[in-house]
Amino acid sequence: MRFKAFFWYVATLLIVMLGCTGTMDGVIRQDAKRIQIFYTDSRTPVAELITVLPGGERFRGKPERLDATKDMMEADSSETVEKFGRFEEVQAFTGNIKATLSGNKGNTMQCRFELTDVIIGFSSGGFGLCQLADGRVIDVFF
Repeated sequence: MRFKAFFWYVATLLIVMLGCTGTMDGVIRQDAKRIQIFYTDSRTPVAELITVLPGGERFRGKPERLDATKDMMEADSSETVEKFGRFEEVQAFTGNIKATLSGNKGNTMQCRFELTDVIIGFSSGGFGLCQLADGRVIDVFF
């Protein structure tokens, strides 16, 4: 009896975890190249975004809910600008989820997403905007 209960617990857990991953499509505005952003959904404690740009740089970061008041103050702080650079396009985009992704070649990407339902997470659909430290902008749809 214990084995049967354990089996159903593990099966349910796997189904829930598999349902919490997916991809988002992105288009780099400057050269119209397409990318995919892979996510583990924001409902799980291991939420993460991963993408690889056409040049081979791999970016990884964690999404979190956006606190607009706090982020407005942080965006203008000299420490934030010195550390990450200016991300005017992303700062002007309203959304309910943000993420800072670090590249394996030392670059930074900031993203904001407008999720259809924050409780359900990325799998509910939405759109977003990412900007690289070099100024390139990526439109994201999911």
